[in-house]
Amino acid sequence: MSKKWTTVDLLRHARHDWLNQLQLIKANLSLDRTERAKEIMNEVIELSREESRISNLKTPNLSEYLLTYNWLKHPVKLFAKVKGESGDFSLYEEELLHTIDELCDVFNNSISGYEESSLTVTFKPEDLHVSFTFVGVLSNQEQTLENVKKMISTHKSMILIESYIQDNKCYFEIQLTS
Repeated sequence: MSKKWTTVDLLRHARHDWLNQLQLIKANLSLDRTERAKEIMNEVIELSREESRISNLKTPNLSEYLLTYNWLKHPVKLFAKVKGESGDFSLYEEELLHTIDELCDVFNNSISGYEESSLTVTFKPEDLHVSFTFVGVLSNQEQTLENVKKMISTHKSMILIESYIQDNKCYFEIQLTS
């Protein structure tokens, strides 16, 4: 599922990400693009806040997976968001971790071509909903959506409440139940 990170690995990747952001800010400032530098700083601040909300879901293993997934260079980029304040998803951690890992595998193996693809997982703590939005070109959209529906139906605490495919976007939302 996820790689076991050492402290040195984590620090190296985090430092690399921060240095990239600082270099972008520095480059824009040296080109007198102060507005763009401010935009990048605001993006970094918002990303840090989002990572904090993800870390506060009370799901340490899932949070680690979400925050480190893109460090391993997968074809599909994974993004996570929390709507509103962080909630307690601890009862569902193992099932969510397994589901998200399976979804990443499905989409990584279903993309067509070399266009950029992403999967965004959005947590909605107030009603225990989780939505998934894939953007990219799939080799077989209908089959992929059916595989996703079948996979979700195997989880006892997940009810699929909405799903659709539109152009190069696949969306589905689940309700977590006890």
